Amino acid sequence: MKGIRNIRASYDSFRDLIESGSYYVDKTEVIKEFLVDKFDKAVLFARPRRFGKTLTMTMFREFLDISRDSRKIFGGLKIMDYPELVEDYMNKYPVIFVSFKEVYGDDTESVVRSFRNVVSNLCKNYTYLLKSDMVDDADKVLLDNLRCRRGEIEDIAEFLDLISRMLYYHYGKKVFVIIDEYDVPMAKTMGTSAYEKTRDIIEMMLSFVCKTNENVKAVMLSGCLYTVKNSTYTGVNNIIPYTIMSPNFASSIGFTDGDVKAILKDLDYEDYYGVIKDWYDGYIFGRERMYCPWDVLRFLRSLSDGSYSEQKGPESYWLNSSETSIDIIRGFLGKAVGVMEKFEQLLAGKEIICTVNDNLPYHRIHENGDNIWSALLETGYLTKAVEEGMPRMPLRIPNKEIQEVFRKEVWEFFNGKIDNNYLAEFEKAIWKKDISKAEQNLSMILEATLSFYHEYREYSYHLILDGLFTGLGYRVLSETETGYGRSDLIILDSVKKRCLIIELKHVNDENDIKGALQEANSQIIRNKYNSMLAYDGYVEISCFGMAFWKKRCMISNI
Repeated sequence: MKGIRNIRASYDSFRDLIESGSYYVDKTEVIKEFLVDKFDKAVLFARPRRFGKTLTMTMFREFLDISRDSRKIFGGLKIMDYPELVEDYMNKYPVIFVSFKEVYGDDTESVVRSFRNVVSNLCKNYTYLLKSDMVDDADKVLLDNLRCRRGEIEDIAEFLDLISRMLYYHYGKKVFVIIDEYDVPMAKTMGTSAYEKTRDIIEMMLSFVCKTNENVKAVMLSGCLYTVKNSTYTGVNNIIPYTIMSPNFASSIGFTDGDVKAILKDLDYEDYYGVIKDWYDGYIFGRERMYCPWDVLRFLRSLSDGSYSEQKGPESYWLNSSETSIDIIRGFLGKAVGVMEKFEQLLAGKEIICTVNDNLPYHRIHENGDNIWSALLETGYLTKAVEEGMPRMPLRIPNKEIQEVFRKEVWEFFNGKIDNNYLAEFEKAIWKKDISKAEQNLSMILEATLSFYHEYREYSYHLILDGLFTGLGYRVLSETETGYGRSDLIILDSVKKRCLIIELKHVNDENDIKGALQEANSQIIRNKYNSMLAYDGYVEISCFGMAFWKKRCMISNI
């Protein structure tokens, strides 16, 4: 496989991916793991976005669907090593596959219309049932109404039950129901008047097929959150969730460290293992260390097509990839003191301790700090820092890519509060080492941004400066090992080969500010923070101590 360059990260369809000849990391053994080793009537595979949920769901569809011929596309893959399983299951069962990722709306009417469209398009795949002698005539009328967008809300909620019943009678075999991105409608309507109705419709749909249903062999869901537990619809409570906390199926969706090493060996990119590990590794699902496939493949694609820049370095491909997750982050910036303090600790590369709730409804995400951290954990913006799950556990930002996403969001939060003239003047002054002007403009920035803090701490100033320089387009290193210690902030301008080293101090008494500034300067010199940067080829290295008391700052250039 050496020299393969057909790398694609954008395929959701398993058949399209295989038939295009694109690089594929063989995950087909999950089919045996589910059907034979860990079968349950209703399961949820919960993973963050971009980890390959849809690809996994379409793989199950291709393997099971009685209306398809899939032997060729599975040829040479691991699942074919189980001939009895292949004989019993490959293309032997009717399958209903539906995706809810295009269901959205700001009000109940638009959401219902969106559901009606999705259901109508799906029903058009089953028009052959209208001619079946084995299907009840009354069911045919209901199917035709749904196909023609004439169904009422109750009919829409029951469509999976209807089609599974018709398929069972037509084929004489139980049905696999596969629902991809089941929770997206709830995520998209979070905070709107349509949320409650949306959740009600989805829970009603699931209850009809997840409860004791003689027509259904199994229901398989994919999504980010297990958000329907303890529903008033009893069938929903039968779902077995396999979240990122579960050891079962932990490595089935996403890339393991072994997968990444094998890919790099196949593609002759083994020299980039360290870069990929720093930027896209760091997740722990169950007890497994995992990478996001979307990021790894996008990075490898940039290497193969020549678009990667060694000078610029890796990209954060997750930026703007999930509007819902970004809303979660923006929903708590500037709110409770405890939340902001933990956020600052995370951005500085530290761990936080919280109680994780892995069955969290979307409408409760912003109720308290633990719910926020739980939601960010489930959506891939945080990861647990230990292999074993426990009631209270340490969480951290998984890698440099997600740290960049957080920095960008901090910048967006502060950007609307700052006069751009002050920011531009501060940037110009700090590079020119014009201390007086830098102090003056940074003080004005602090006046605008520190107002949401209930108290002042070093992390507050750290977070603001981190966000500002990120927003200006610089690469920011936060609390990075360099010399004989960890510098607070390093601002890199790789194009001009210049950088800033900034050491921050905060005092509670205005009389201590000069002493704190001297300590910041001494720390930079004592720990030789500039040594690594000189070795990396930076020709202009400027070192600054900064000391803060409330909204006042003092700066010195060493």
